[in-house]
Amino acid sequence: MSLPHAQTGASPHEAYLKFLDELPRTGPGTAAGEMLRRFWHPVYLSADLKDIPVAVRMLCEDLVLYRDATGRPGLLGRKCSHRGASLEYGQVRDAGLMCSYHGWTYDPMGRCVDTPLEPAGSSLKNAVRHPWYPVQEWGGVVWTYMGRDKESPPPLPKIDVLARTDGEIILTSGDFRNYNYLNWMENFADMAHTFVLHNLVATDIPDQLQPYMDTTIQNWMPSQLEHVETDYGMKSVAVWATGDPNTKFVNTWSIALPTHWRFSGVNSGIPPDFTDDRREAGGMLRIIDDTRFEIFRYSLFRKGNFNGSLVPRGTLERGLPQELRGKLEKKRHDHRQYPGWEGIPPLEDLIMQESQGEIADRRAERLGTSDRGVLLLRKIWREAMQEVENGNDPKGVWREDRGMLEVDTFHGHIPASQLEIGPRNLPSSLNGAGLIRDRSGKLVFG
Repeated sequence: MSLPHAQTGASPHEAYLKFLDELPRTGPGTAAGEMLRRFWHPVYLSADLKDIPVAVRMLCEDLVLYRDATGRPGLLGRKCSHRGASLEYGQVRDAGLMCSYHGWTYDPMGRCVDTPLEPAGSSLKNAVRHPWYPVQEWGGVVWTYMGRDKESPPPLPKIDVLARTDGEIILTSGDFRNYNYLNWMENFADMAHTFVLHNLVATDIPDQLQPYMDTTIQNWMPSQLEHVETDYGMKSVAVWATGDPNTKFVNTWSIALPTHWRFSGVNSGIPPDFTDDRREAGGMLRIIDDTRFEIFRYSLFRKGNFNGSLVPRGTLERGLPQELRGKLEKKRHDHRQYPGWEGIPPLEDLIMQESQGEIADRRAERLGTSDRGVLLLRKIWREAMQEVENGNDPKGVWREDRGMLEVDTFHGHIPASQLEIGPRNLPSSLNGAGLIRDRSGKLVFG
């Protein structure tokens, strides 16, 4: 395995095109796949993993997730090392997971601990090491590390929302997409798209929020949009001028490598939502293979947050059903898969990402200045792939335990003198400073 920019004789342009071809590949032995294996990945929600093994596919590998008799999760190769029967139909035993075909049993580290049909004293099991990956259960999620150094993986980074105790965390899964995960990640790095795609139909603002809108902001196009590299990945920062020259309205989205995406606000800052509600939300992707992924979403609701929704209730709970339509009336002559689609931001994103193809043809793109966020994310990925090729850890992997990983999700008004667009986080919402308040300073909701 070698990266295109390490190849001799290739021009920089040719090397970059080769990188674009390799970037979407997630399997073992590929440049991008090996890079992705240096990170911890979400596999399953803890609450959904019970007493029956679950077949899962991760980074192009077929695996089975289970809980042993003590409640400890394990992740093994799906096919039994004996004769290939699926361990999805295995039986949970005190010692691990037993294949229902001939009884071969594996502990969570892939050691074969029983071969009941072999003669007494047989040493066959001692020669078997079944495929396995380490797992940790934290924050309501089962995580796995699939790197070659799985015997001594780096500490699991604890994303801040899942580590928080100052509110109610809502965690969901089950939204499966049939295209490459980069279509989603690059969409999130491309904050500029929101000011066109999600404003084709204006968002209806609930009556509860109308008194807290900043009506001095007349133009929904930000006066400044910056994309900044951080130690955890990158962030995009949009700035609007208000009626007060000493006050700015700011909205920040962040990406924590490899597939965590973070924002805050009632509607993730999509205009005309100019309230100071810093409801913190986001999620992470479970990469299934090159053309499929699953979305895990989380939200933190604190006292003082607006508890309503600007999208139809239920559309974010278990994904977007095919029959879901937007706010526009379907026309008889509209035979597209998603007629009348405009007006629901998650559906708008799904359609645009899906329409790019299972794997987008990045060689055919014509990029402009509005694509700076996408270009920054690709730069980070390219450097991460090179680091792994050189035997090093990529950005976003730390060998020391850093505790809670707080990423920047600032959303709200800020004195112009305090606005600093750089790698450092803007003022934290941990103290509730960004929650909606009335003119007397009291929290509005909660």
